[in-house]
Amino acid sequence: MKKAMSLVLAVLMLVGLLSACGGSKTPASSSGDAAKLDYPKKDVQIIIPYAPGGGSDNLVRGTMQYLDLGATTVAINVEGASGYIGALQGFNSKNDGYTIMTHNEMDLISYSMSGQAEVDLYKDLEYICDVVTDYNLLCTSPSTGWTTAQEVIDYVNANPGTVTVGCTGSNNVNYGTTMELLKAMGIYDKVTIVPYDGGAASETALQGGHIQLEVNSLADTSSYIAAGTNVPLMICNDTRIDAYPDLPCTVENGFDVTYGKPRGFFAPAGTDEAILQYISGKMKEVCEKPEFVEAMANLGFTVAYVDGPAAKERTLAWAESLTPVFQDMAKISG
Repeated sequence: MKKAMSLVLAVLMLVGLLSACGGSKTPASSSGDAAKLDYPKKDVQIIIPYAPGGGSDNLVRGTMQYLDLGATTVAINVEGASGYIGALQGFNSKNDGYTIMTHNEMDLISYSMSGQAEVDLYKDLEYICDVVTDYNLLCTSPSTGWTTAQEVIDYVNANPGTVTVGCTGSNNVNYGTTMELLKAMGIYDKVTIVPYDGGAASETALQGGHIQLEVNSLADTSSYIAAGTNVPLMICNDTRIDAYPDLPCTVENGFDVTYGKPRGFFAPAGTDEAILQYISGKMKEVCEKPEFVEAMANLGFTVAYVDGPAAKERTLAWAESLTPVFQDMAKISG
């Protein structure tokens, strides 16, 4: 499983070398050059398949401040089933370019590999582009008094069965990361993992004292870290990141568990390719704005624009590499 996680990161780092590939569906029409599109004529809805206040919500609302599609964009939160309900609504929407969706590829892959989805959304959705990368990290609350991963390990070993760890979703990549990290730390069989329906819910549980640790995304925790109500212990990466240069990474602590989660935008299958390219181009313009880069950094994101075809190609490679991750989870749960 560690090798699978490392392969995921390797593919992410090699994205610049990926070649474009075609979409999974034939476009509904061939409208020609995007500049000649009679689009948009009305509001464009962006489905957010998670609760307000979470990473996906922050990304969309932050992007909307700088995005100019030529029409009003409207954010719509559709919660439930760790993002799956909103993902299905986005997939089943009319493919006219007036309903798009934000999501992250790791969760889309998880829906299929966990057996939750009847449709392989990561294959069948149209990819507009990825705009940022998010990272998972191990956090605690100030009330525990822990400031390092070693302090957590020492406490759990001395008090087995007393610590609860939150994560986002079950039988998905997030859960797999949590499980693998706790195993690497040597405390997996001495703590209890509690899955929550999204990063915002996990953070609420930590703030309320219902859990003592969480493996959550930087986007879902950065505002609490800034407020001093969340204590980050280490980032799940092979190097430290610019946003938190003093925060140790897992690899330097001896735990070979890394995790990068791109977030981007998708459209229903069959959406006109010219419309996809038009929206992608507008998103690229946003990603090139220094003020957007700074705003995203303040939210815990690293801006990393990847066009739709390249994003899909690397996602298909991730799906293949993640197969052993889900096989490991199935063995443990079985």
